Amino acid sequence: GPGAHGHAAGPAAPRAAMPSAAEDAHEFGALNTLLLVVVLGLCILSAYLIKKYKFYYLPESAAAIIVGFIVGGMARLVYPSREELQFLTLDADLFFFLLLPPIIFEAGYTLRKKQFFSNFWTIILFAVLGTLVSTFIIGYATFLLGRAGVVSIDTSSPMEALTYGALISAVDPVATLSIMGNAELNCDPLLYSLVFGESVLNDAVAIVLFHTFSDAYDKKEQFDSSTLPSILLNFIGVSTGSIIVGVGIGLSCAYIFKNTQLREIPKYEISLLFLFSYGSYALAEA
Repeated sequence: GPGAHGHAAGPAAPRAAMPSAAEDAHEFGALNTLLLVVVLGLCILSAYLIKKYKFYYLPESAAAIIVGFIVGGMARLVYPSREELQFLTLDADLFFFLLLPPIIFEAGYTLRKKQFFSNFWTIILFAVLGTLVSTFIIGYATFLLGRAGVVSIDTSSPMEALTYGALISAVDPVATLSIMGNAELNCDPLLYSLVFGESVLNDAVAIVLFHTFSDAYDKKEQFDSSTLPSILLNFIGVSTGSIIVGVGIGLSCAYIFKNTQLREIPKYEISLLFLFSYGSYALAEA
């Protein structure tokens, strides 16, 4: 009777709605993928126009930031839904495991080895000691501003302020290098080598410092006279271990390429090269 029809219609409604929800999610993903493609295309086009018209007052990285700023502002004004804003928000894991490894690998792969090693100790002084000094100066300045009530941070311990200092000290001079690298400017090769070499190592030092201070802050460690040496020792240990991992995997990769005929099949050779580089990064992070 009517009761039977009423019971039969109940479960059918959710089943009918499921394909619609899946289609909506698929359409949402497709549209946002198109948005990312358009944004990347605009960034590449703006970089091309800057190079073509030699407009050095606006670096390529600044142009990309402006494009992102405009797209993000339009998204908030036109379609400010929670799902859209969450999709456009940068995820930390996405950055550390998808975007950062190619940046580090490209910097090392295009490194001018002769100029780098001829100025190795000067670059190390800038990259390691300079980043440490910058981290502690910015960190403690922020901590004192927090104590004075100027900024809102945890003032029970300087760990949060030092974490911020490590984050801000990761200065990647992409804009500076893009300008200095132009042949029209005839920049001093030594200056370019020092700035580029420091930028290659600065990111690694800042990332290790950031993780070290962040872990100490998450564990609620009390900051006293014994904390700082343990943090610095942890920093030295992680840095040394990462170097050993990188050298070991690099030598293994070179041995395999030297003693096999992978060069005859370029697609396998390139794929294995990328796998070794990602494997080195993942092992060092683990």
